[in-house]
Amino acid sequence: MPHDNDDTNEVSPPQEPAATPLFSAADIGIGDYPIIHIPQNRLYILQEYARRIANVSKGNIENHRTGKVGEDAVAKLLGARESIDLEVYTDGGDGGFDLNHRGATIDVKTVGQHRSNPALTVDVYEDLRADYYVLASRISETDVRLIGYAPRQFVANAPIRSYDGSDYHLIGQDYLFPFPRSL
Repeated sequence: MPHDNDDTNEVSPPQEPAATPLFSAADIGIGDYPIIHIPQNRLYILQEYARRIANVSKGNIENHRTGKVGEDAVAKLLGARESIDLEVYTDGGDGGFDLNHRGATIDVKTVGQHRSNPALTVDVYEDLRADYYVLASRISETDVRLIGYAPRQFVANAPIRSYDGSDYHLIGQDYLFPFPRSL
């Protein structure tokens, strides 16, 4: 016979970054991810910022350009281009996030071309300052596929993996919230 004071919410925590989204980015077909086109004239502006960043930090111009293109794609989808952080920090960092949207901070992680099943990776040494972390995939010179996003707590609780001498929080697409095809 059940007790009236039984708490059915007492469940041991799952062994995953956080509660799995009811509908994850991994559940979406590759053709259903939003693809954002960046006009060629905008690429020239982003190239200049990438060059300035590469002059004061590690990484090459192309890597920084890929990152800026991903940030611009997310900002375009959200209608938040004016909030992209285009400051060049002398310490090589970016302040912990790339843009603001509706009071939330967003850090965009962009993978280059030729990654068939990318995961969101965030350096362990970085302070987790953004409210959300976004995975974008550059699929051509001017096009970016937006795969999904995760709240800070997902990233903080994600497993840590090592690659090429660096440690990363690794969040697979099963734990990413998908972007709607259009907002």
